[in-house]
Amino acid sequence: MARPFSKSGQVIRVRLEPHVRQLIASMVDQLRELLLVDNGSELTRLYPTAYPDDVERQADYHAVVHDQLLMARLEAIDVVESTIDAEELTVDQADAWLTTVNQIRLVLGTKLDVTEDDHTIDPDDPDASAQVIYQVLSHVLDSLTTARASLLLSLIHISEPTRPMKESRMPT
Repeated sequence: MARPFSKSGQVIRVRLEPHVRQLIASMVDQLRELLLVDNGSELTRLYPTAYPDDVERQADYHAVVHDQLLMARLEAIDVVESTIDAEELTVDQADAWLTTVNQIRLVLGTKLDVTEDDHTIDPDDPDASAQVIYQVLSHVLDSLTTARASLLLSLIHISEPTRPMKESRMPT
């Protein structure tokens, strides 16, 4: 599978196959529905427990951050939906894609009970198609992360030239 994302100047070029774009669009719709329904069991990786030994502190934490996290996730979904057919992404759009694709992957991975040891797909497994989707999302996420890192490194080099360590001495 070719790399679907690459750095191109100050943007990220998108070369997703139409069927992958359709898959991501469908998964984004499903993620939005899950977030709005807030079925805790499927979203455990998106809303991890901060205070497992303190129910009251956990409830306070949830009350403070849940709505902020939800709004940020829904905004990222909006960006992905509006750029699903784009040929280029800005840095901010790429960040929204990273956030959203990773969340889809986390939810699907939780549902499939994926572990680091899961590398092969048994075609007779009833979850085989979901496992293929998980691997496609992993490839998309890896490619986008690599392109985003490359773009970030180029921006750092443009905005701040590298200085030798000798010149950055602490004042005495």
